[in-house]
Amino acid sequence: MRPKWHYRPERNWINDPNGFVYFQGWYHLFYQYNPNGDQWGDIHWGHARSRDLLHWETLPLALYPQKERKEKHCYSGGCCKDAFGVPHFFYTSVGDLEDGLDARHGAYQRLALPVDESLTKLVQDDAFALTQEIHHGMKVLEWRDPCVVPWRGQYLMVLGGLVEGHGCALLYTSLDLHKWTYRHILARSERADGVSWECPNLFFLDGKCALIYSPCSAVRIKLGSLDDGLHFHEEQDEVLDPGAWDGFYAPQVTKDDLGRTVMIGWMPECDGIAHKGWAGVMSLPCVLTLDRDGVRADPVPGVDRLPGVKRLSVLREQLPFAWTVHRSADGAEETVLTLSPEGTLVLDRSRSTALASASHASVRRQVPVKEINEVWIAVDVSTVEVMVNGRWLSARIYPTQ
Repeated sequence: MRPKWHYRPERNWINDPNGFVYFQGWYHLFYQYNPNGDQWGDIHWGHARSRDLLHWETLPLALYPQKERKEKHCYSGGCCKDAFGVPHFFYTSVGDLEDGLDARHGAYQRLALPVDESLTKLVQDDAFALTQEIHHGMKVLEWRDPCVVPWRGQYLMVLGGLVEGHGCALLYTSLDLHKWTYRHILARSERADGVSWECPNLFFLDGKCALIYSPCSAVRIKLGSLDDGLHFHEEQDEVLDPGAWDGFYAPQVTKDDLGRTVMIGWMPECDGIAHKGWAGVMSLPCVLTLDRDGVRADPVPGVDRLPGVKRLSVLREQLPFAWTVHRSADGAEETVLTLSPEGTLVLDRSRSTALASASHASVRRQVPVKEINEVWIAVDVSTVEVMVNGRWLSARIYPTQ
């Protein structure tokens, strides 16, 4: 079931991409990593780099928990380059409940700086840590996953969390990437359902302010504008990818030297197998732009040359369209993709595997339908990624044959 060309280290557990940055000709991808097992735990930052976003080199671990400071895990975070182009990394520091440092109540945000331009080692700086005191009495639960971006001579940081039962993205500002001020809640869920927002990504896309967030379910993106008071005026909120725990979660974006907004996410396992030596892969990177329907995502150049990748043009009059993603020789296992005339895209996994512990639920979403529909399908052993007119659906499958 091990994918062949999606990035993952040789062994052990990985999850969220972290600190995704283009620097001196390389795309640097850090990620949540357990160096001691194939289950979640003992979270460090792994590190890989690539010239083209398709071929990756695994590098040594970049960020270690500081046990002497009762830090147990280095949770997710991002990277921002300062005015001189020096990358600054931010992450959530987590310890034990008995030390008041647990993820739900006592996490705090730390800065880490690279030792040199290879970015192969990041060193924590305690002097500029953010604690709950920054909120002046307002309690934020599940406070984590800092994302930092430059904006009009200052820096903006967004963090995910839970305030009075509402999942939200909170906003902070700084002039120097060191001293931060809490501003306000940038966006929040309508219902107080107790579900936190994870891994927020704030960025600017073709003149719009964009906010990606992962609300413990399908990854979503908001589009709008940011006024002079740093208040977000929402114009649109849509699903970015419905895969969630079955195929796509916690994505990060970076700007490269071509001015492209590149996104990569985590594809978790859903086979129910506890120990197989490895768990998790990274999604295929894609480039985000805007079209008249909202956010469009296209595969990075060169993906067409990878095995298992198909591009199709489907006329509106040919809908409904069906594509057999996988079928065993005896027909017992089958995964089918369908697109209806109304734009309902469904990956049917009800018979995708004889493995009883694997997820068999269908994954579905709505996509815009046109006279000529661009369909892109990539299958890499246990990963399936589908793009229809710039909208994505991702999932994992586990055929036994």
